[in-house]
Amino acid sequence: MTKTITSAKELSGLYPALFTPIKDDDPKCLNNSIDYKKAEQMIDDLIASGVHGLVPVGTTGQSATLTPAHHVDFIKFTIDYAGDRVPVIAGAGSNCTRESVDTIHQILKTAGEVTFLCVTGYYNNPPQEGLIKHFETLVAETGANIIMYNVPVRTSSYLEAETVIHLSKNDKIIGIKQAVDFKNPGSKREDTLKIIQGINSDEFTLLSGEDDSLFAVLELGGKGMITATGNIPEAAMLFCQILSAYKDGNKEKAAALQQEAEKFVKACFMRKNPVPLATLFNSPVYQPLCRVIETENGESAHQELMELITNHAPSLQKYHD
Repeated sequence: MTKTITSAKELSGLYPALFTPIKDDDPKCLNNSIDYKKAEQMIDDLIASGVHGLVPVGTTGQSATLTPAHHVDFIKFTIDYAGDRVPVIAGAGSNCTRESVDTIHQILKTAGEVTFLCVTGYYNNPPQEGLIKHFETLVAETGANIIMYNVPVRTSSYLEAETVIHLSKNDKIIGIKQAVDFKNPGSKREDTLKIIQGINSDEFTLLSGEDDSLFAVLELGGKGMITATGNIPEAAMLFCQILSAYKDGNKEKAAALQQEAEKFVKACFMRKNPVPLATLFNSPVYQPLCRVIETENGESAHQELMELITNHAPSLQKYHD
C-alpha cells in the first residue's frame, strides 16, 4: 500500500528532492528518455539511508525541462516503486496557476492520493495577493494537500511572513519549504522566525530548503529539510543523524554533523544545481543545462566530483563502472 502524507503532523524529517536521471540516447539532449533502472537504484539507496520520504520532479528533478508526460510518468513511477516504504511528495509547481492545477489533476488521476510541492510564481513575480489566490486556487480546484516552496533567489518572488501565516490557516496547505538564509541575522531569518511563531505547528510545518542550514532551521523551530544534496546516500545519512542527534538533545553533535555534511553541500552547488548531481549520477541533462565537463573550468570541477565519490560517496561508484 502506498504511503501518503495527509497532515502537517506527518511532515517532518529528511526528504531528498529526487534527481531525474536520463539516458544518453540523444546527443542533442533534447529528447532523452528517463533512466528508470538507474532511478530504482537511487531510490533503493536513499530509502536504505533512512530518508523519511522522496520528492520527485521538484526543481532538482529537471521539472523545468521534462515533458508534461515525463513529469507525470516519473512521479507515478516513484510512487509505485517506493510503495509502502516511504511517502512521496510530488512536484507540481508552475508560474501559471492553470498549469499547476492541470498537473495536479493528472497526477491524482494516474497515481492516486499524494501531497504536492508547489514553487512560488517565477518570472511573472506576482504580488502577495496573487500568491494567496494561487495557493488557495490549487486547493479549491484539486482538493490536494499542498506544501508551498519559497525560493526567492531562484524565482525573484517572495512569500512574505504574513502571507505564509495567512495561508497556513487553510486546512489543505500543510507546510512550506523555506529556502532563505537561516544562519545570519537579517530580514529573511526574522521572517522565518515570525512564521514559526505565528503558525499552529500541529497544522503547518516549516522545512528548510537550504542544505547547509538543517541545524539552523531546527534551532528556529523547523521540522526537517527538503534537500538536493540528500540525493547522495552518504549525505542523506548524515542529515538523518543531525535530525536524530537534535531530537535527542545533543545539539553539539548535530552542529558537528552539519559541518561534516558541508563537503557534500559544496559539491552539489559548485555549479548551478542540478548539473553537479548529473555528474555524480553519470546522467545527461536536458538543454539548456549541460554537463559539468562542458562548462567553464569543467575538467577541474569534474575531477573534484570524482574525488568526492572516491573519498566520501562510494555508493555512487556503481554509476561510473
